Amino acid sequence: MFLGHINIANGLTLLGLIFSLSSCFFAINENIRLSITFLIVSGICDLFDGVVAKRIKRTDFEKGFGIQLDTVVDVVSFGVTPAVIVFAAVGSSWYALAVYAFYIICAVIRLAHFNASADINTSIKYYRGLPVTYIALILPCVMIFRSPLVSVLSLLITGVFFILNIKLPKPRGIWYAIFPALAIVMTVLWWLL
Repeated sequence: MFLGHINIANGLTLLGLIFSLSSCFFAINENIRLSITFLIVSGICDLFDGVVAKRIKRTDFEKGFGIQLDTVVDVVSFGVTPAVIVFAAVGSSWYALAVYAFYIICAVIRLAHFNASADINTSIKYYRGLPVTYIALILPCVMIFRSPLVSVLSLLITGVFFILNIKLPKPRGIWYAIFPALAIVMTVLWWLL
């Protein structure tokens, strides 16, 4: 009846999209604390949607659809949303606008490369380039200093790391506890400072 396929893993991906869109809304309305909080929660959704997907029975079409859906959502959540947050916090000088565009382009290239090299039946052990989801921890850490220049530079540097041909191990095991713990610490810090 409908296009695509929604299961619990894809539902978690879409929930992450709702959080990232909420993050943009709060950023535009100058509530950076809530914006950062929703970005972090969106990152947690992305961290676990793949874990959930591996635990449910899916056809090859459903696996492929999940990969594509995750990538489209990641463009919004970890490409566009961080640029919107920094824009709302910092403003729109000519150099900042160029960095926002560069950052989003790098995120899109990174995600397109990931999809082009994805094999639905092979488990990934290493990533090429920094995964875009990492911005959900990087940006809150950097923006806590409330320095416009540092915030803009963090997008520039992170964008470069998205497209560098470096090999990074995929998080496994204990990292699925460490990343959410870091997210909780960052959220608490944002609300205390």
